[in-house]
Amino acid sequence: MSLEEALTTVEQHIEKVSAALLALDAPSLEIASTALRDAAARFTWVLEQAQHQQVSELPPQFQQRLAAVGQHLAIQRDNLARVAVLTDRQVAVVVPQADGAQTATYGNPQAAGAKAGGVARIYRSLG
Repeated sequence: MSLEEALTTVEQHIEKVSAALLALDAPSLEIASTALRDAAARFTWVLEQAQHQQVSELPPQFQQRLAAVGQHLAIQRDNLARVAVLTDRQVAVVVPQADGAQTATYGNPQAAGAKAGGVARIYRSLG
């Protein structure tokens, strides 16, 4: 696989991830994200092989495409964070949290009248 083919594959998978994010289609997003990860790994391997073969510096057009890929990934990361917040809010509406649901697994030591949680008895000092 050439460097050009590997980069084109990454760009195509980025488009698929973007489409899945816009559609809020979780199964498609998972499949597209996995394919993008695999394509990025292949691209990295091809790029490393090209560097070992002492390939001359990448052409400016190729570097611009790489920069665009980086920008698209940053945008997707931000959009994914927004979708996660939206999903959390939707879940909170459907399944309201009971009082104290924000506490830690073993208790909330900051809560009024609560015992300090998270520390096993065997680790408490006797004094």
